[in-house]
Amino acid sequence: MNILLHRPDQSSRPGIIDLCRSAAVAMTLVLLLASVAGADENACAYLAKSEVASVLGVAVSDGEAQPANPMGQSVCFFPVADKLPMRFAQLQMVRDQWAARASSRWTAATLFANNMGFLDNLQEVTGLGEKAYWAGSGMKMGAGLHVLSRDAFFTVQVAIGSDDDNLAKARELAAIVLNKVK
Repeated sequence: MNILLHRPDQSSRPGIIDLCRSAAVAMTLVLLLASVAGADENACAYLAKSEVASVLGVAVSDGEAQPANPMGQSVCFFPVADKLPMRFAQLQMVRDQWAARASSRWTAATLFANNMGFLDNLQEVTGLGEKAYWAGSGMKMGAGLHVLSRDAFFTVQVAIGSDDDNLAKARELAAIVLNKVK
């Protein structure tokens, strides 16, 4: 994109001020487009620190957004502020448009089906999205509450107490995310 702002009475060769103005306009447009296009392209846009703290009943640190992986999945990690080991909440999420922008062959639905095919001892959870499964808590592969809804697939992991407590808290957080998935 070549935007050069100069007055008609100037020569055809722009001056340094004109180049600076052009660069400022171009940068403003890039930032504006990036903020509009990417406003909800991060898992942290779907859970607020205050929502997580309210559900968990403890103070949490700010959500730490991780860069999207090659499939377009975004992660938002909320460590519990008391510094006790392994207490956290995490949202891992992909939406169809995120995967498409990452040039992924996956959609939320195909990634959900694929991932559920690799997990054992899934417990079906009703009342959340189109499909939802609990795969337990802890640090094992695939742990968390996996939810498919519309064009979104997300996993909520909670490590705050027993497996039953973690499921109850994960359900509450999943309901918050579902209210924001449009």
